[in-house]
Amino acid sequence: MKKINKTSIVAASAAALLVFSTATSFATGQTVRVNGASSVALLLDKCKADYATATGDTMSGYTAAGSGTGKNNIAQGVVDIGLSDSENKNDNKPAGMLHIPFGAWPVTVMYNLNTTKSVNLSTETIAKIFSGQITKWNDPAIVADNNKSYQVPVYKVKDGKTVLDKNGAPVVLRTKTVRTYFTFPDKKIIVIYRIGGSGTSNNFTTALNKLHPTIWTKPGNDAFATAFPGDITKDPIGFQGGANAAALAQIAQKTKYSITYNEYSFAKDYGLGTANIINPAGNSISPASTEGILGAFSVAKYTADGLVTFDYANKLASQYPFAATTYAMVLPKYSSAALAGSVKDWISFHSFDCPKVAVNSGFAQITKTSELGKQILAQLAKVGS
Repeated sequence: MKKINKTSIVAASAAALLVFSTATSFATGQTVRVNGASSVALLLDKCKADYATATGDTMSGYTAAGSGTGKNNIAQGVVDIGLSDSENKNDNKPAGMLHIPFGAWPVTVMYNLNTTKSVNLSTETIAKIFSGQITKWNDPAIVADNNKSYQVPVYKVKDGKTVLDKNGAPVVLRTKTVRTYFTFPDKKIIVIYRIGGSGTSNNFTTALNKLHPTIWTKPGNDAFATAFPGDITKDPIGFQGGANAAALAQIAQKTKYSITYNEYSFAKDYGLGTANIINPAGNSISPASTEGILGAFSVAKYTADGLVTFDYANKLASQYPFAATTYAMVLPKYSSAALAGSVKDWISFHSFDCPKVAVNSGFAQITKTSELGKQILAQLAKVGS
């Protein structure tokens, strides 16, 4: 990778000083071609100027066409990095292609209830809503989830930062009791889902199947309709599709009493409420708290190829049950040392530095000493020319 003399970056969005450095010297001025998953589009946009300042490179205009496009384009050689929120299992994937889990974020359950107040939903209730078993907002299961006491983790903080253990999980000092009250309307729930290939759909439906296989009876899939445990066409009013993440948010914004799953940043931009998720330990975890994401990654399993498998049923106090990763799909070798170095710089910057700039984006700040950080660095070491 290129030698960057610890360039100081004043990140307006973070109002903080960021230092990015790498180790080996290559020529600057590369244009890195990247496209794919919509989950990271806003994150990449917020960090675009800082990335160019830190590395001396630029990124081609990002097309958030979805994980399926990222998989196809890395196979066709029209990008240097393809982004996907799910494993590339395509037959045409490049030989030796690497999955590098550079982004850690929450699949967020969001809704249009004329309020941005957070409701509490158990994973079982969510499985029943999205499978069509619960069809009204005042269903007894939803009411019960929101009229009781919950424990909320309180994390250890030092020098303004959450303290992490050796695996990268936030250290829980204690839990506090929170009593919730919420009255729900007697209105039909409108589920808004992704059509086409979506890694977000894959992460969400995989979690539902692993957590509640008797409710969500089919395995996870990039296509929500394929993973859906039934015939989704039987209720065209209760289940409405959108082409991409922005479309889901737009439809939910316009549709009262709707619910959807999406990347966290879309909730604020479209005035949608976000659900706190009751995890297997019984604690209420907010998607706004990236500690929950770090908790999920700290108990995940990693393959030698960089793939992440979440331990959904783990009763870690901090775990957010619908954690997801965005993979950078890269080649083991590139046409030049300069391009290989720029690919590595792109991933390193967006893994470890970009979340410090794009605060409140929902993406966790990964440390190089965490298990996830070590996995990223191990995969980067395999990229050459």
